[in-house]
Amino acid sequence: MAQLAGPDEIESFRIELAEIERNIRTSFRSQVPSFHSVSNGSSEHVRDADDEDMLQWAAVERLPTFERITTALFEQQDCTAANGDAKGKKIVNVSKLGAQERHVFIEKLIKHIENDNLRLLRRLKQRIDKVGVKFPTVEVRYRNLCVEAECELVHGKPLPTLWNTAKSLLSGFASLSCSKQRTKAGILKDAGGILKPGR
Repeated sequence: MAQLAGPDEIESFRIELAEIERNIRTSFRSQVPSFHSVSNGSSEHVRDADDEDMLQWAAVERLPTFERITTALFEQQDCTAANGDAKGKKIVNVSKLGAQERHVFIEKLIKHIENDNLRLLRRLKQRIDKVGVKFPTVEVRYRNLCVEAECELVHGKPLPTLWNTAKSLLSGFASLSCSKQRTKAGILKDAGGILKPGR
């Protein structure tokens, strides 16, 4: 792969991989319960669980880059308990998950997707503003634009409203042999203008 791509492309690929890794890591860390949100009675248990999670994350961070991208902490579900309590977390390769585990994994990832997308879009906007990149814009000009609609005449009114449609259906059943009167209603005739970008 290094022979096919130049050094700049490899460096940009590394930066992109690091960004993906940070996003995945922050998504999973946001799922860990906070120490302050738990009552004082179980604070020791929470502190131990947080310490264990931090140790597991440290182990994941020591992995080579390509293994680190496909590795995550996954909550083990207690199958014997009726409420499905989580036993703890284990390090798993997300590309080798089963169907049920993959479903749970994806549900946890997209639970707060709006916040992640908003944060991503804000970062992207900050980068673009910082560099000063201008997006290409398109200006649309039009001349001699005509828009017409063909509609049925219902007692002299060519307006396609719900009431006129109902009357048309009733009168259509009454006079099946008669041809229906149609007319063209002009909406725009010889219009021209410019649609500016950013509107």
